Amino acid sequence: MIRLRTVLVAAAVLAAGCSAPSASVQPPANPSLVVVLVVDQMRYDYIERMQGRWQHGLKRLVTDGALFERNAYPYLQTVTCAGHATIGTGTFPATHGIILNAWWRGTRVASCTDDDTVNTVPYEPDAEAVGHSARELRVPTLADRIRERTPASRVVTLSIKPRSAIMLAGHGGVVTWLDDRNKWATSTAFADAPNADVQAFVAAHPRSALRDVVWERAEPADRYTGTDDAVGEGTPRGWSRTFPHPLAGAPGTTPDPFDNLWETSPYADEYLEAMAEHMVERMQLGKGEAVDYLGVSFSALDYVGHAFGPDSQEVQDTLLRLDATVGRLLDALDRTVGRGRYVVGLSADHGVAPVPEARTAAGLEAGRLLIPEILKVANDVLVKALGPGQHVARVEYTQVYLTDDARGKVAGMPGVLDRVADALAALPGVERVLLSDGLEAHRDDEDPAVRAAALSHMAGRSGQLVVLPKDYWVVSGPGAGGTTHGTHHAYDQRVPLVFFGAGIKPGRYQDASTPADLAPTLASTIGLPMPGTDGHAQTSALARP
Repeated sequence: MIRLRTVLVAAAVLAAGCSAPSASVQPPANPSLVVVLVVDQMRYDYIERMQGRWQHGLKRLVTDGALFERNAYPYLQTVTCAGHATIGTGTFPATHGIILNAWWRGTRVASCTDDDTVNTVPYEPDAEAVGHSARELRVPTLADRIRERTPASRVVTLSIKPRSAIMLAGHGGVVTWLDDRNKWATSTAFADAPNADVQAFVAAHPRSALRDVVWERAEPADRYTGTDDAVGEGTPRGWSRTFPHPLAGAPGTTPDPFDNLWETSPYADEYLEAMAEHMVERMQLGKGEAVDYLGVSFSALDYVGHAFGPDSQEVQDTLLRLDATVGRLLDALDRTVGRGRYVVGLSADHGVAPVPEARTAAGLEAGRLLIPEILKVANDVLVKALGPGQHVARVEYTQVYLTDDARGKVAGMPGVLDRVADALAALPGVERVLLSDGLEAHRDDEDPAVRAAALSHMAGRSGQLVVLPKDYWVVSGPGAGGTTHGTHHAYDQRVPLVFFGAGIKPGRYQDASTPADLAPTLASTIGLPMPGTDGHAQTSALARP
């Protein structure tokens, strides 16, 4: 059994356990293990910024792999659940149905994986009761197709977030996440009892062993760009805006902030990588007669980026440490599966906007489009048409949801929604407002903003109006610090797409691509058809097209 490294109970040393970048090797025709890696909130420009400082896994991928330099999402709502479903299935939200992390369902907001027909299967005491599943996903994932072709294939996916682990897996496999109570869990959608190998790892490596760890910079401070306390940075409860960051939080912080701070640190990624190594070794992934599948979604960068922003020293340090973390995983796959016997696809679920206050401080346009203001302006117009009352049920990212009653009434009142759209379009920070009715017919629209909205639209799940923010404006709640994502702008849409290993021809490619190409391309390396996808196999990067 793999022993969790001391890096998980003390400050990580970047050089530990990592080999130098490998030379290109001629891969065999048939990889025995398909590996999908997702780095939550990784913008493409992070490669341009950081590759000169990387020495291990991320450097190995972009140097020895096939890097697509023009990769971007074509749709609007660039968020975690939608992005993982796109990567997992090779389709866009209008096809796979996962339009957001959560959407309005008549009486409440429910997450993309909420499923009250299944129960949690806990690995730790006091887990939440209601489980998660891929019930809302309307198409099969690559992992589903692998299992359908060869039932003996093993599927393992791991992430801190349920939506990330589930959307990479689909409808079966050993699927593991942290639930809302910060307990490792799966659900009866995937297993009737805890998986023995996951249980052994969780029992042997409690996260509480990291409570005394202090997150320091991995390199000397003068190697980091920008300041350590930039304008607009957020402050996770228990931390200041500057290094060092103790995982236990500042003395006297209540309630206990450890779980939240651990997630908002590179140590969460390191733990997940060690768990992945353990599962590969214990289950002997890639060593059987059938092709196996491993999906790992690293979430720390997302939490760090939201809090501190993409230009922060914390983001730089997270990327440096992730390079070492991915290096350990690739080294483990070399040892356990065999170099040239596995294929890797890496992408991200979305990017992130710069911190608005940092741009305005520099004299550039930016701002926050506040959700309560959107709701009020829309409701005020509806009150004039429908009478007093609350007619707007919810604003979720770019989507404005009317109540069932209001939706029924305005259906027979031409022009009302147009007036709502005009009022919202007059708000500072709004680029334009679209009516969602009929958007499904515009998936090939020449207007990229309309096309983006259409590719994120699904009748019955989307709102009645779509608010498109201006460039560098973020939709947020009042008093929010840090930043977010979820728009059609380049900083949210443009993310890495990298292939590496068996069946891949290394190089830098200018072919137009989207993250929906990841699953069909990996499927091509194992001779698996994937009909009905929005993405396509990037044959230029295949050693044997």
